Amino acid sequence: MAASVAVIGTGLMGGSLAMALQLHPDVGDVTLYDSSPSVRDKAAMLPGCTVAGDLSSAVADADVVFIATPAGSVVDVFESISESMKDGAIVSDLASAKSHITATIDSLDRGRVSFVGGHPMTGSEQSGIESARQELFEDCYYILTPTDETDPGSLERLHRFLTKLGARVITLDPQSHDRAMAAVSHVPHLVAQLLMDMAAREREHTKSVFKLAAGGFRDMTRIAASDTRLWLDICEENSEFIAARLRELMADISGLVDAVESGDSGELAERFERARLERLELSTRGARDPGEMFELRIAVPDEPGVISRITTATGAVGVNIEDIGLVHPLEGEKGILTLRVKGEEQARLASEAALSLGFKAGIRGV
Repeated sequence: MAASVAVIGTGLMGGSLAMALQLHPDVGDVTLYDSSPSVRDKAAMLPGCTVAGDLSSAVADADVVFIATPAGSVVDVFESISESMKDGAIVSDLASAKSHITATIDSLDRGRVSFVGGHPMTGSEQSGIESARQELFEDCYYILTPTDETDPGSLERLHRFLTKLGARVITLDPQSHDRAMAAVSHVPHLVAQLLMDMAAREREHTKSVFKLAAGGFRDMTRIAASDTRLWLDICEENSEFIAARLRELMADISGLVDAVESGDSGELAERFERARLERLELSTRGARDPGEMFELRIAVPDEPGVISRITTATGAVGVNIEDIGLVHPLEGEKGILTLRVKGEEQARLASEAALSLGFKAGIRGV
């Protein structure tokens, strides 16, 4: 049976998701809502979607709801819609900071609905529904951030749903997610802002400095053109990890200043070579793992959080789970968790991650 999906917030991310859902094999009705009447008018132009006039009607019939608002309003939206949704519905979000959101929603009485935190690793420096693109979610890494309070059946359903959307799903705990995002997303944005400020100051002396900016500078500062409100929310929601990473960066910059001023070519060469090799490794990490599909079968106890712990452990070592399932073959206290991954190396890493938690995995090619 085709799922009914609602998307709350129709900016770049929400609008792109709504467009991508039109290609999903298991999706029927797609309903949109935005708090801005003018944005709702624009959303009405998206093919195959219905725009609701209020939050309650937007989510009333939805099997899955995606909250695509800025991070700071996700909890408020969840509280506003939870009583209007039907039994068994799943709510997820698209925010790039997770710890505060998941902890707060876990503390709420969620009643009939489940929440699974999510963050698609895609986007653009552009903003607004005018910049939405149907292909934005294709082959992107999509991080789910379950906790011990997450319903395992809902995690399984959402994981499978997103995989069929074309995403590469990885599971991390909220804190690990936020720590990683501070390093590879949030702080780089702030550095881009500082570089633009530096160039703007130089403009007072060299009027043509922007014209002289080559491709490297333009690539490094592209994200500085992103939406201001979005990044204010991110800095507030992930302030602890962002501040910690900035302090680390300050220490690194201080050491770099000393090496440049003293002419320490050995230190500079070591830094350059280390960064060069790490960047080369980064370039090879995006490709899909070759080889056949492997299935891991893991006997797990029927207790809260066990599925989340295993999947987050596999995500922490970089394993992309292609499919996930949980069955109870016999009455009792144990179930069988199945994880499908692509490639023998991914299977080995997933097995080691499960073993680190005390769970032995059987592996077979499929």
